[in-house]
Formats: sequence, C-alpha cells, structure tokens
Amino acid sequence: MVVVGVAVAFGSVMYLASKRVALWLSLLAGTGILGLLSQMGLPSFTTALADGLFSPMTVQLVLAVALISGLGKVMKESGDLELMVGSLVALFPRPKVLTMLLPALIGTINVPGGAIMSAPMVEENGKALGLNNAAHAAVNLFFRHIGYFVYPLHTSIIVLSELLALPKQAIIRANFVPMLAAVITAYFFFFRGKGPAHGEPNNETNAAHHLKGFLLGFSPVMVILGLVLIFDLPFYLATAVGLLLALIRGIQAEHWGRTFLERLKQLVTSGIDYKLALAILSLMLFKSVVEAAGATSILAASLLNYGIPLPVLVILLGLLAGYILGTHLAAAGILAPFFAPLLPQAALAPYTSLLLISIMLGYLVSPLHLCLVLTTEYFDVPYGQTLRKLAVPLLTMLAAALVRLLLAL
Repeated sequence: MVVVGVAVAFGSVMYLASKRVALWLSLLAGTGILGLLSQMGLPSFTTALADGLFSPMTVQLVLAVALISGLGKVMKESGDLELMVGSLVALFPRPKVLTMLLPALIGTINVPGGAIMSAPMVEENGKALGLNNAAHAAVNLFFRHIGYFVYPLHTSIIVLSELLALPKQAIIRANFVPMLAAVITAYFFFFRGKGPAHGEPNNETNAAHHLKGFLLGFSPVMVILGLVLIFDLPFYLATAVGLLLALIRGIQAEHWGRTFLERLKQLVTSGIDYKLALAILSLMLFKSVVEAAGATSILAASLLNYGIPLPVLVILLGLLAGYILGTHLAAAGILAPFFAPLLPQAALAPYTSLLLISIMLGYLVSPLHLCLVLTTEYFDVPYGQTLRKLAVPLLTMLAAALVRLLLAL
C-alpha cells in the first residue's frame, strides 16, 4: 500500500502542477494523499509534519530561497543590473562572445521575465552574425540557463545539496565537464560560419573603467559567493549580507534613509517571491512524510527487482519530471528523496549531476517553461524549430554526464 501511496502522491503533484495549480498547493495535496494511502496513522503523520516544519534545514532553506528571490528585483531597481549589462557590452565588443555572455549574465540573477530581458540583446548581436530567428531563440534559451549547472545560487543545486547531504561544490565540479562540452558544441553548432567574430578593441583606460562598473554592479552576488565558498558562512546568512549590500548600493548620502526604506518596502511587498518560499516549505513537509512512511526504501527495492539500470532510471524520471512540471525546483525536490536510498555514496556526485542535468533538460524543453514560451513568442518561432536547434548541445551535455558517471562506477 505504501508503494501505491507514493505513486499516487507523486503523480498527483505532477498532474496538479502541470495544470497550473500553485506548486505549494500541489505539494500539500501530495503530502496529504501520501499520509492517507500509506496508512501511517495520524500520530505518525502529525509528527512527520512537525519534524519537517521545524527542522533547521527547513528554516534555513526557506530563508535562503526567499532572500535570493528578492535579490534580482533589488538589483534591477537599484540600477546594478543595468550597470552590469552595460559594462559587459563595453568590455566585449565581440558579437559571438557577447551573444553568449549577455543571457548567461542575466541568468545569474533571479529576475522574472529574464528571457525577455536578454532576447533583444541576443537579437541585436545575432543580426551582426547573420543568425535566423530560430537560432536567436535557441541561443537565448541555451545560454540563459547554461550557468545554472555551476552556479552556487541556483535553487535546484541548493535543494539537491541539502536533501542529498552533498556539498554544492561537489555537484558543481561534477557538472563542469558536461557543461563545457555543451558550450563548445553550442558555439560551433550555433555560430559555425557566422561572423564577424571580433569588433573594435577597448583601450586599457576604458576597459578598466568598464571592468570596475561590472564588478560594482555584480558585487552583491560576489559577496554571497565569497562568504559561502571562501568563508563557509551558512548560505542563508551569506544571502542576507549580499541582499543588504544590494539594498544600500548607489544610495546618495543626502537621501540615504528615505531611499533605503523605500527599497526595503519594495523588497517586502513585491520583491520576495513568497509563493516560492511556500513551495520550499511544502516541499520539506512532503519530504518528511515520504521518509517517515518508509516509502523510498520500499519503492527502491521494488524498482531494483525489475532490473532497471539506475542511470537509465535517473535520466528517464529526471527528464519526465522536468518536462511535466515545467519547473526544475519542484522536480529536484520531489526526486531527491526518492533517489536518496538508491544512489551509492561512492558515486553520489556524478549521479546527482546526471539527475540535475536530466531535470534541467526536461525543464528547458517543457511547454510550461515560461522562458521557452516568452522566447519563442518574441522571435516568432515555432516550438518545434527551437527544440531542433537546442537538441544537439543538450544531448551532448546529457551524454557527457552519462559517460562521466560510467567512468566513476
């Protein structure tokens, strides 16, 4: 009965989310269904909910994701995002490099509608290279998301790191080679025979000025990365420090108090994505009930009895969850507790890398993926044409991740 409960609960979450029901509501519904069908009893179910709600991991994860969701909005309002992009354009007068870097840079900041922000930039530089609209759409989508695989602030890396007890650095190291293989493939596949590759070089004085502007605009993110990676500060605390820096950046002394309060008010009222924070909270409740029911170990044993190779299972479920849900965060949160008892510790990092890459690939081509919808609409390109352009670099990444895993076994 537990196996049936897990199957129905997972299926219910994916179905409801695919029907645009709020993710946090979908997860709560799945949690209730699992508690009911697993026959774990009301006392055990209540205890599992309390453990999930009040665990330090839950509190820290909800805080970190909520603060990250507000960072992009603050940087946009303060002008830091514009400063970053403008400085980068001046630093790299090379259409090919700039066409790749601009969407990747905007992708580092959690800005709603970021695909639309980078699309005109890709179009302007792509025209100089002679790219058609399908290539524009593929470039915008691919390079907007390529940095996610090695970006410590990527929410799915954070969730997988916490739920699988694996350092973020280990996931990033495992992702690096597949990501590099995909970038090289994308460069030659998208830009082969296109030109010009170079523009007018900057003189040293201008380059130093623009580099300073870029570093200042990007400073809140760099502070977070430095505090986490160098000083090993807890992630939610590092994010709070970076967000505080973003709030005070560029405020003139005579208007400091009023401007700071206005920015803080905007952050609290419209900057933080509270639905995302609720989704993380619901996800942790779901995880806690799954573990308390003993469902993962029972289901794992059942699947192993069918003889399905674990790498194949990781790829198929990752692609399916990312595609159906249209959100990498939900797919990672749902599949992490499922795979936790299945993944061998000796190869945990390459397996986690393969899982994340599979999820992201399913998510990237999902019809529910907002960036895909906005990009294809902006460039007026059919969904199928965009997917055909994306197929080669994405499949290269998946193949590289699989080869890396097989070499580690």
